Amino acid sequence: MTFATTLPYFCGMYLLKHQNQEVHLTFLLGQTVSLIKQKLVSRFRENNIDLTMEQYVILHFINNKEKLTQQDIANHFLRDKSIILRQVNSLIEQQYVARATDKTDKRKKNLMLTEKGKEMMRVTLGFSKELSSELLEGVTEEELSHLKTVISKIQLNTGFTKCISKF
Repeated sequence: MTFATTLPYFCGMYLLKHQNQEVHLTFLLGQTVSLIKQKLVSRFRENNIDLTMEQYVILHFINNKEKLTQQDIANHFLRDKSIILRQVNSLIEQQYVARATDKTDKRKKNLMLTEKGKEMMRVTLGFSKELSSELLEGVTEEELSHLKTVISKIQLNTGFTKCISKF
């Protein structure tokens, strides 16, 4: 039995347990994030976009910040700097990101999107918005508002307030 064939079985077991026992939030959120990541990366592949989810998230973060260093990214995502270095180097090789020396501190290297990177963000954000619409099909504005409120509270309760993005 493979993971793909057992997944519905485990999902079904979880739903039955959910009705009779406490909700295991970490499992539920982790599974949801994993499924959404799979769906978005599949959409990228269908459209010949060679980006991992991690690279997409880094591109998105660079797109929304000015004067950003690799250390800033590592700190925000609570990741080891060497992991971020590999991802950024890959994005530079793909010509989506460039490093530039900071004008006030010559030791710092700021990251910025290239024109190719900006175009990739435009395209991938379109896929992301499209997928979000599909995933929210049948969800009312009120339900979405409650979801955002609950997610915000959960994020705050983690204690990692520097890592929280506003939505």
